[in-house]
Amino acid sequence: MDRGGFTLLEVVLATALLTVGVLALASTARPVARLVDGGGAQSLVAAAAAARLEVLRAADCGDLSDGDTVVAGRYRLHWTVGAGGPLRRVTVFATYPWAGADRIERFDTSVACSP
Repeated sequence: MDRGGFTLLEVVLATALLTVGVLALASTARPVARLVDGGGAQSLVAAAAAARLEVLRAADCGDLSDGDTVVAGRYRLHWTVGAGGPLRRVTVFATYPWAGADRIERFDTSVACSP
């Protein structure tokens, strides 16, 4: 009499293979979560740096100066303004924690000043 179905060996092998696949998938969850968190931090500091650059572009050239601030309690922005002249170089450095260390992103622009 031929009954359709799986043998015990086939079920054990399929279960073992499924277990290996699930464990491999689970092992990637932590690195992916870290990358997502890092991407969120990069987005936040990029937006904060862009906002700071807009503030500096809108300021009178006589009011431009170096400075720093902390954003959201854990991200630091530091900016430098180049020497006088009709075009001033402005650089914003954004420092934020990522993967157990501080990471620094740099954003540059130029600000036109009227003579």
